[in-house]
Amino acid sequence: MSTFKQTRKYLIVLIIATVLALAVNIFIIVQSCLNGNQSTGAAHPVVTICKNFVNLLHKDAINDGNIDTFTFVIRKLFGHFGLYAFSGGLTSWALYMWIKPLRWFEPYIYVIISLIFGFLFSGLTELIQLFTPGRSGQFTDVLIDFSGYLFGLFIVLLVLFFIYKSQNKIQTSD
Repeated sequence: MSTFKQTRKYLIVLIIATVLALAVNIFIIVQSCLNGNQSTGAAHPVVTICKNFVNLLHKDAINDGNIDTFTFVIRKLFGHFGLYAFSGGLTSWALYMWIKPLRWFEPYIYVIISLIFGFLFSGLTELIQLFTPGRSGQFTDVLIDFSGYLFGLFIVLLVLFFIYKSQNKIQTSD
């Protein structure tokens, strides 16, 4: 493949990764700015789908007696951990694409930059909630958010590991 085609392909992947990372992070910030009632309303469809699925597997497992606890778990699992796992994957992939061509690139530097961004972003969105009516920023949510981000970063690192491993096999077999 020519260098031009490789460069063009790299730029296309870079743009897609960046746009997706920005989109998910903007979505998270917008969700952080919603007041308490709006946030609950936004989570309601996800909670309903999960409740119906669980009740399909085990009739009346989720009922009036435990719906608040179930809602809390779903909001933390999908709204915090899940969204931040998505953010961690997309953002760390975009960061990798931006940093890799630089002369000073080292994998550990990339990981450190990604970790710092993930922690600061988690803290920022919880800080926003301190000033949003009906919301409260909590350190436990920062930890859940950052754990999700770490999970997404870990998936990207795992993919990169297998990509480099397969490239090394190809190069050593030539």
